[in-house]
Amino acid sequence: MAMVVLALTGFSSGHKSSGRHKSSHRDSDSGGGCSSSRQKHDSYTPRTTSTRSSSSSSALRDGTALVVSCATTAIPYATVEVTNPNSRQATFEVEFAFADAAGKALSSQTKRVSVPARGTSNVQVKASPSLLAELDHCQVEPEADLVN
Repeated sequence: MAMVVLALTGFSSGHKSSGRHKSSHRDSDSGGGCSSSRQKHDSYTPRTTSTRSSSSSSALRDGTALVVSCATTAIPYATVEVTNPNSRQATFEVEFAFADAAGKALSSQTKRVSVPARGTSNVQVKASPSLLAELDHCQVEPEADLVN
C-alpha cells in the first residue's frame, strides 16, 4: 500500500510540475504528511469516480453514415445506413447529396434518423425523375451529427 501511495504522490506532483513548477512545490509541501496516506489515497479515488461519472454523461458521440445504395431509375431513392456508437438511443442528422459526374451537387438534403443503442438504422432519400437523368453518384458526410 505504501508503494501505491508513493506512486500516486509521484504521479500527482509529476503531473503538476509539467505546467506549474512553483505550485507543485507548494502542493508537495502541504501534502507532506506521509503519515496521512489515507488522505492521499482518498483524494485519488474521487477523481477516478468523477472521471467515470463525467465520461458517462459526456460519452455521447457522433455516429457514422454510409451510402448503402444510390438511386437509380429502377429504384428512385438512395439508402444511407447510420450507426450509433452510443449505449443509448440517439437521433442523428445526416448530410446527403446527389451528385453529377463532375462531383457537383445536384441536390442536397439533411435527414434525421433515430438509431437504437449500438445499432443501425437506414434512411431513404428520394430522387426526382429529372434529377435521375443527371445523377452519377451519391455522397454522404461520413460523420452523422448527434442531435440529442
